[in-house]
Amino acid sequence: MIRGPGLAALALLVLLPAAAGAAETPLTARGVRLVDRPLVDAQGRRHRFLSDLIARGPVLLSFTFTGCRALCPPMDVIMDRVAGRLREGGGPPVRLATLTLDPLTDTPAHLRRERAEPFDPDRLFLTGAPDDVFAVLDGLGIEGGANQDHDSVVLLIEAGGRRVLASPPLPDPDELAAALARRR
Repeated sequence: MIRGPGLAALALLVLLPAAAGAAETPLTARGVRLVDRPLVDAQGRRHRFLSDLIARGPVLLSFTFTGCRALCPPMDVIMDRVAGRLREGGGPPVRLATLTLDPLTDTPAHLRRERAEPFDPDRLFLTGAPDDVFAVLDGLGIEGGANQDHDSVVLLIEAGGRRVLASPPLPDPDELAAALARRR
């Protein structure tokens, strides 16, 4: 029997497609200040946020922290489903990345063990020095920290940071993948 936070995450996944209905997932422009700070992925590889990740092509960015039991588990599933849909449909080349909201806890090893291992191997799970992670989050207009009631949007950052588009909270993965395909 599933109890507690696991039940809440399962309920969100079951209700998500029904709540979304047939409506198209809108991607709306979002004003941000992109900063080029060093980050580290769950395998310990270093990446500069702007010059290594964003400069090379579009990035679909979600947010997580390993202590989250409410919004992050469904967001991880949504991102993996988007990855699958993009791969199946020969979708546009979009890098999928997830940035921690809690770099004080989420070291590369902790993030790998608690979040990255069960998910799509091409997806980047990012953390880093707290000052660097919080600077990137602040520039994106995302509040960092271990707050269970955090922002659950996904950001599409176009190549070079030309434009940043935000999804609604907990977007339907099929609709999000379709919206990305339309942007080709």
